[in-house]
Amino acid sequence: MALFERRRRPALPSDVRAAVPLDGSESVLAWARDELSGGHVVATTHHLAFVAADDTLAWRRPWHDAETGTWQGETSLLTVTWADRGPAVQWRLTEPSLVQQTLRERLQASVVLSDEFRAPNRRTVRVVIRQDLATGALVEQTIPGRGVDLTDPRVAAEAAARLARLRSEVGL
Repeated sequence: MALFERRRRPALPSDVRAAVPLDGSESVLAWARDELSGGHVVATTHHLAFVAADDTLAWRRPWHDAETGTWQGETSLLTVTWADRGPAVQWRLTEPSLVQQTLRERLQASVVLSDEFRAPNRRTVRVVIRQDLATGALVEQTIPGRGVDLTDPRVAAEAAARLARLRSEVGL
């Protein structure tokens, strides 16, 4: 028997894999079981998906929809926030996986250019050109900090000017 034996991680359960549609060249990069719900987080080349404990696809979103991912090692909680300010999702991932690393890499890969400025209430507004990793299409996003009113004419004008500059830089 070898002194060092590598423990193989079990494969993604086939029912979970079957629940996640893969388009064209898309493939599963990482996955983990959520201890809170019994479901599975599945990271693919183009999407982040969640398969519920009953092996049904709860949701599947492109990487450019995700704003941030935060890992809290002491509690094993991974939280993802969305650019559209939809409700954040949170999972407890206690088994070793590459989900956290894949999340970081895919989020970074989707950002083409970004800029930020302070709104009158001193909160940050981010303007971003991101790439849909499935199609290559460029997507514009204006992401307000907590409490920022994007309908405020000063905020809207500044965001529009900064997005125009970013569009110019990427040739749009």
